[in-house]
Amino acid sequence: MNGDPIQNLLNRICQQSDFATKHDAFVAETLECGGSYQAQAGNTFMIDLHGIRVLANSEANAHELWLRAANIQMRRLGGAA
Repeated sequence: MNGDPIQNLLNRICQQSDFATKHDAFVAETLECGGSYQAQAGNTFMIDLHGIRVLANSEANAHELWLRAANIQMRRLGGAA
């Protein structure tokens, strides 16, 4: 895909997608592009991908936080153009 890697991933993950779909997309993106997708000490989970890093109390919450932060980032970039 061409374009911004954050937008490309957002295009592949719907906010309403089930956990397994989001998990698979994040794992594939991390393997293809680098970054981190991993459990942390103390029952927390981190996603660090394309310059967006989130830390949450569960993997599902990390998905939601990353997607929210990515959408905000893309709106900011769109507004700056």
